[in-house]
Amino acid sequence: MRKLALMLLFLAASGIPDPGLALDGRLHMEGADLVLSLDDGRVLKREDLIGIRLKLPGPAGVAEARIDSVVMDETAVGGRVPLFGLSLHQGDKPPQDVCLPDPKGRRLALAMANGHGGFAFTCTSGAEGKCILMGYRPWDDREGVPMRDLHRACTHMLRADYGGDDHPTTRDGTLVDIFDRFGIQTSAHNDRLTFEAAWGPDGALCVAHPRIPENMTLSTLAERYPRLRGRLGPDACTEDAMRHEARALLFNRSAGAP
Repeated sequence: MRKLALMLLFLAASGIPDPGLALDGRLHMEGADLVLSLDDGRVLKREDLIGIRLKLPGPAGVAEARIDSVVMDETAVGGRVPLFGLSLHQGDKPPQDVCLPDPKGRRLALAMANGHGGFAFTCTSGAEGKCILMGYRPWDDREGVPMRDLHRACTHMLRADYGGDDHPTTRDGTLVDIFDRFGIQTSAHNDRLTFEAAWGPDGALCVAHPRIPENMTLSTLAERYPRLRGRLGPDACTEDAMRHEARALLFNRSAGAP
């Protein structure tokens, strides 16, 4: 699982005198932190959340997700971010890790606001989590930098979701050079990679070449996404031109066709 939308607090945390007692409270985000504000006035976050179980509705009934560990990622661009080890508990089945291993071998998740007053966990192995650790932090308020839009653009870019409609066409392990117009990420200047696309919050603004040719072609892009017609191919989609396109927030290079 890559992303979990979780419901209300189910069991108490290690900081509560009776960890078997269900308590009333509110889980919410404060920047990068998941915070539990209890009705009795206590406020818990980070390590104090270890042991909490959350209800997880699904087609097979209600399962529970337990926070097993909390570690701080000291290498995240833009500042430290708490990462959560989560296990899934359902009936008599043995507990399972919620997240797949990320490139560092970690089975961890970030908490992020869902835009509707709640939050969700997203794994560091998934595009949304990777983009946060790269510095595209949707909760940050930076003058002149549209962080939420950058995070969306980054998520589409990592997935090679050119249409921005949740149709990824990438492949795990593909080398991608990522950079943006704000200097959060800068190009690694790998001579083996060529300009692939420019990205906005709703997907690609132009595509010079598909990342994985067997997964997507320029002709299919033109047929599926009329807005990209006339913006496909290396002549119609160049980095220099897109640098002058205000809607282009993010850019990437990839190997493309051999």
